[in-house]
Amino acid sequence: MPSLTDSIKLFTSLNRAPGPTWTAATKRKAPHKPLLLLAVLDLVHRGVITAPFIAVTGDLVELNELFNLYWRRIIPIGQTSSIAFPFSRLDRETFWQLVPKPGMAMNETNCF
Repeated sequence: MPSLTDSIKLFTSLNRAPGPTWTAATKRKAPHKPLLLLAVLDLVHRGVITAPFIAVTGDLVELNELFNLYWRRIIPIGQTSSIAFPFSRLDRETFWQLVPKPGMAMNETNCF
């Protein structure tokens, strides 16, 4: 398990796409990954997520609600997102691994 210092370093160096859509509140970069990770950490702290694996069923419902809550508080009205968006892109980060559901290909959107 990485130390807190190592985790902070990994989280601050997330690959985030820049773009004119994003405001100073997101440091002018896509906020999806940081918001998802904040939601995960929040649910771990609350004891909702207790294992290093997030299942498509169960944990995902509360995680999706919390991600959307964070999204609405930071992103201007009219811009929408989905929890699937950051999940599929976190595989580019060294600390996150997508695990396919049995019988599914890794490139299918419903494998987390």
